[in-house]
Amino acid sequence: MSKPDEHSGNPLKGFARGFTAFFSGLRLLIRHPGLLALSAVPVLLTVALLIAIAAASGWIVGTLLGHQASQVRVTVEAFAVVLALFLGYLIYLPLARVLLAPFSEALSRKTFSFLKPEQAHATRLVWSRAMLEGLKMVALQIVIWIVVVTVGAVIPPIGAVIGLAAAVFFAGLDFLDIPLSVRGYRLGDKLKLLMSRAGVTIGFGVAAYLLLFIPVINVLALPIGVVGATKLLSDAE
Repeated sequence: MSKPDEHSGNPLKGFARGFTAFFSGLRLLIRHPGLLALSAVPVLLTVALLIAIAAASGWIVGTLLGHQASQVRVTVEAFAVVLALFLGYLIYLPLARVLLAPFSEALSRKTFSFLKPEQAHATRLVWSRAMLEGLKMVALQIVIWIVVVTVGAVIPPIGAVIGLAAAVFFAGLDFLDIPLSVRGYRLGDKLKLLMSRAGVTIGFGVAAYLLLFIPVINVLALPIGVVGATKLLSDAE
């Protein structure tokens, strides 16, 4: 994403700009203690949520097994915990985009105020609106994933390519959507803007997609991506 008068038709430059923009969020978090403190909230809530899901799964399975042999029970409970963590990982971004939307928007607003005070959003943060914006994005992803899975079932080779492209695009979109929501963009306008800067969007999405595959780092990537996406939009304004 770049200023209109700076926009170049070179997709490689756009890709590099988007890719490095994601990691610029880490530099800003380190330089501004206020951002670092605020970013700890969604990270801790995410960790607590995943632990709660895993613990609840183990307890439910243990209760259902009742008086089964201790070795069998322990093995099944352990499997249930691992499975719950794996499923939690798969739904991590969609879940975080909705439930942690108010915290993510607060972090984005704070980032705007640090970067360019004149760009700071004057309106107050509305939790319900923030979560609704997150829900819209998740709903869009679900619809598109249904189409991707259907195409993949009919034509597997094409489905695999489309699936990877969708995963990369949505990995970046989950972060880029937050500062765009803060700025008041509607869903259609968000998609139009991001598609017009496809190189930047894909570069940012690749960085996000790669980090989300690394355990522990994938949780820390949430605030880094939000701050990086906010800086990207701030630079473009």
